[in-house]
Amino acid sequence: MQLEFEEHTIFLSPGQPTRVAAPLPHSFVLASTNIPVNYRPIVREADTSGAPWFCRLNPPEIGLARVEGTEPMRVGFRSLGSAVILLGCSCSSGCTKDDPPSVHTTSQFRFIDVSDQQGLPPQILIQDRAGRYMPESMAGGVVIFDCDGDGDLDLYHLRHGTSADRNASERSSRNRLYRQEQPWRFVDITDLSGADDAGYAMGAAAGDIDNDGDLDLYISNLGPDRLLENDGSGVFTDISEASGIDVDGWSSSVLFADVDGDDNLDIYVTRYLELDETILVTNRGGLPEYPAPGQFKGSQDQLLRNNGDGSFVSITIEAGLNRPSRGLGVMAGDLDGDGVLDLYVANDGEPNQAWLGDGSGGFHDAAMEMGLAINIFGQAEAGMGIAHGDVDGDGLEDLIVTHLISESDTLYQNQGQGHFEDVTGARGLAHPTIDFTGFGTMLFDGDNDGDLDLVTSHGRVLRGSTHAMAAGSSHWQPYAEEDHLFLNDGQGRFRIDGKSGFATRVGVSRGLAGGDLDNDGDIDLVITEADGSLRWWENQSEQSSWWLLNVIDPSIERTDLGAVVEFHDGHKLQRRRVGGGGSYLSGSDHRIHLATRNQGERSLKVRWSDGTSENFQVPPHRSISTLRKGEGE
Repeated sequence: MQLEFEEHTIFLSPGQPTRVAAPLPHSFVLASTNIPVNYRPIVREADTSGAPWFCRLNPPEIGLARVEGTEPMRVGFRSLGSAVILLGCSCSSGCTKDDPPSVHTTSQFRFIDVSDQQGLPPQILIQDRAGRYMPESMAGGVVIFDCDGDGDLDLYHLRHGTSADRNASERSSRNRLYRQEQPWRFVDITDLSGADDAGYAMGAAAGDIDNDGDLDLYISNLGPDRLLENDGSGVFTDISEASGIDVDGWSSSVLFADVDGDDNLDIYVTRYLELDETILVTNRGGLPEYPAPGQFKGSQDQLLRNNGDGSFVSITIEAGLNRPSRGLGVMAGDLDGDGVLDLYVANDGEPNQAWLGDGSGGFHDAAMEMGLAINIFGQAEAGMGIAHGDVDGDGLEDLIVTHLISESDTLYQNQGQGHFEDVTGARGLAHPTIDFTGFGTMLFDGDNDGDLDLVTSHGRVLRGSTHAMAAGSSHWQPYAEEDHLFLNDGQGRFRIDGKSGFATRVGVSRGLAGGDLDNDGDIDLVITEADGSLRWWENQSEQSSWWLLNVIDPSIERTDLGAVVEFHDGHKLQRRRVGGGGSYLSGSDHRIHLATRNQGERSLKVRWSDGTSENFQVPPHRSISTLRKGEGE
């Protein structure tokens, strides 16, 4: 879209969409009134297509205009005594139009909120005060993993606390470890586990750092990070000092991955901001508000190399990762299809980074030329969480990044050969996500039909309308939003599933992780809230043929993070990566979940992280099985 200004600039409120309601052909009302007084809106013409659309305005400081109503309208603003500045446009010149799904599907989710069944600890109580402490608004994450090796998934909840906890010797709220003793019966074993870290927690990830078959924990904090070693029974020892971990500041999401191919899991830690605790702000109404990230400098991510002897060393600079940013999400995968592990980092208000690996621990950023740094409008966005997976069944891994309100989430479709394209509007995600602030996210087969659906957790960081929340203090009510489940039509187009009951509750959601908590063949969800509580969602979607697969390399005695499972059900290919990180401050179950409703001839292949491949016999359906390297064909 081209805008011609003639010495005029229109400024809209940062992060606030200007909604335009057009019930009449020649009049409309602006919900936001912060337009300079020398401008007035005009309606140019009606778009009779009948499809909802919005138009992002360029340059970025203008914000966006969105048309609501049965018939979208082309809109513009006219400067009194000056030329007309048109904001309405065709999709080819800057508008994003949500195309409807090409194939109607009857699949749908059925999720039940079972939070009340869990014995949750008290919420973190935050009182209104003269200033608001920014880390409170970011909250903490959650990790779903098997802490004791009994085959049942357990849960680690990161508890961030309040401003009073920042420098306290004894925090009012510590991290909690819940062991699952039977389906949906979780017992708090924090005091016995050694996992009650006292840091101001942000995120965490689970990975086997010593190749002994159990999952250890890395915890990101506002302050010194922590590394906890698992003895195999769910009892952890803090080995941060002994291992050489020396990461201090404001860490966010964490990723375990073997970046140099030595069979030892390295650790990538995204770092957020250089926090200045003296910065306190108010909104236009004079009410205290959380500061914007743009008021702080970005921090330097850290890559910690596993030396294989229990120690780690930072190789950030020598690996080529020496560019401070405001990192919040990270994932690992093969972005350019060369068989080498790459990294992708979602940054808050800055271009994202696509770190292409050389296989030996070196990286260079190719995000801009790959189409992954900015959106289709040439704008860097407020990246929070990352979802990754093959959404359209072409065998290539696509990326979705969640964003601040007014930006929409962004779907980057993998075109092959290291090129991605922003297809957000064409795939149905622009319109439903533009009015929400997205944090946690995940691509998963929620309805067991063989394609990847999408879940996103939402919660504002600036005050909005006050919602009646099912739980939580009045402090968080102006920040509450509904979460979303999106159904995939099988060709990579999404629509909100309104029958699941998932969006009936509003809250201030942050971290999100998934796993089959009751081992019944479908993926359940856990979401953290800004007030320190947890929401547990049991998946009760329609059953089909399903498999849960542990993908193990016996030579290193652990799950082969980075391996890719390819399953063909006689109709379509399902391609799933083991691990890979993503979401926001959180970690999901490493097991591979497959499902199908087709009855064709089935095949199963594993592409191991070392580049070798094996074909396996498809296990009996509705089973939990282990695929071991060397036991295939």
